[in-house]
Amino acid sequence: MRKLGRTRLLSAALVAALAGAACGSAEDDPAETTEAEPSATTTEAGPGATEPMPVPAATAITLWHSWKDLEIESLNEVLAGFNAMYPEVTIETLFIPHEDIQNKATTELGAGEGPDILIDASDRGPSYLEANLIYDMSGLISSEVVDGLVDSAVDAVTYDGVLVGLPQTLKGVVMFRNKALMADPPASLDDIIDAGDASLERGYFFVMAHLSEACGGMIANADGTAAFNTPEGVCWLELIDSFPGVAGEYNNDNDVDTFKQGMTSVIIDGTWNASGLAEAIGAENLAIDPWPMTESGALSGVVQTESIYIGANTVDDKLTASAAFVEYFLSPEAQAILANPDKAGHIPAVDGLQVEGDIQAQALAAFQSGGIAQPRHGGCYWANMETALQAYFGGSSSAEDALAEAAETINSAVEAGECP
Repeated sequence: MRKLGRTRLLSAALVAALAGAACGSAEDDPAETTEAEPSATTTEAGPGATEPMPVPAATAITLWHSWKDLEIESLNEVLAGFNAMYPEVTIETLFIPHEDIQNKATTELGAGEGPDILIDASDRGPSYLEANLIYDMSGLISSEVVDGLVDSAVDAVTYDGVLVGLPQTLKGVVMFRNKALMADPPASLDDIIDAGDASLERGYFFVMAHLSEACGGMIANADGTAAFNTPEGVCWLELIDSFPGVAGEYNNDNDVDTFKQGMTSVIIDGTWNASGLAEAIGAENLAIDPWPMTESGALSGVVQTESIYIGANTVDDKLTASAAFVEYFLSPEAQAILANPDKAGHIPAVDGLQVEGDIQAQALAAFQSGGIAQPRHGGCYWANMETALQAYFGGSSSAEDALAEAAETINSAVEAGECP
């Protein structure tokens, strides 16, 4: 696990020092200030320890991303806000398609080059960290910033007890409702079933979180081995089996299609489909509701993030400037820019931030109240859990046998190091 000795805590004192170096202070004596000797501040490096942190002057850093169109407009606004605070720091951006950015970052960071700052999917973070391509962010960014983020989002980027990047926007599984068909949010699963026109997805990705919140179990242990082969796992399968909809249908768009046609009142789907659903039934009719209760607990959804990383080759003034940018990027000011529904429309990672878009605000509330992070080794789990679900729902296996077989296969793959 990467724990780089050169990590530092970027505190409020350092931010103030950066601002002072960039813009000047009313208390500074101009006669005592020179450009040749940048000032330094002392920041807390750990309990009972202090360590000097250089303040960057005329520093250039690079940022790689896969954002497009309106997202880039919002990114430019964030860059302008940062440069207003720290005009001595130049940020050069590079767009790389999502399907290419992981390979390019891996190659160039591995060669001692690559970006200072990388924006990429959170599920790629562990492989970056294990290859020593990025910093462990634990202690690099101030605890005040980290504590201000949505808990489930931080959980999604915590790997073996360290922060693998930091979450900068959220997405995940939520419950959508057509208000024209169901005027009020359902308080319970029974309310949804009684409506008679709901269709709840049973595919593994969309139901995995119910195990934790509704039945008190877990999908995976900390070491990646299966944790679902338990009585709580049986509770989970039996719960999903009670969902309204067409039994035996998995991971297709039938529920989404009927929802768009105004025939289905409630579905479970990803936030990435919100705009398409709103366009189909009218934004005024679309809602994301809090997860309803069952007899054993509340339903829930997986929370995913897109993360911001600092490349492992970033040192000295570049490291200080990059950490300052990450802290600004995760500030309420920058997150509000990125949440603008007329531009990037991101769901912010900052806890309690007021956003303009109703759907964004509702999604954020759902994530805060009932979301869980996706377990490790998703690739190994997905296919095996789909097989278990279909065997049980199709009647070819008991819940106990289906879970036991899936657990055995997954554990063998994890122990053999075959899981990504």
